[in-house]
Amino acid sequence: MSAIPNFVSQVQEVERELKTEWNSVQEGWQDSVAEDFNERVMEPYMRNFPQYITGEGISGYGLEQLLQQMEKHIQEMNTLVS
Repeated sequence: MSAIPNFVSQVQEVERELKTEWNSVQEGWQDSVAEDFNERVMEPYMRNFPQYITGEGISGYGLEQLLQQMEKHIQEMNTLVS
């Protein structure tokens, strides 16, 4: 399962970069368009981001569960080949 923490860390890094970029944009973009973008895109994304990673409260697999399932199948296939 070594790929799982790396992938999740990469996704979390993208989130941090997005927040940093958005903070910079907000400093120069102080109008109703910026506020609308913040309310309709940034706030829901940031509020729901942990759910995207963990799958908590979402029907189906979250990112971690999907990667774990994939890793399990890869390991099973490796035992068949060996």
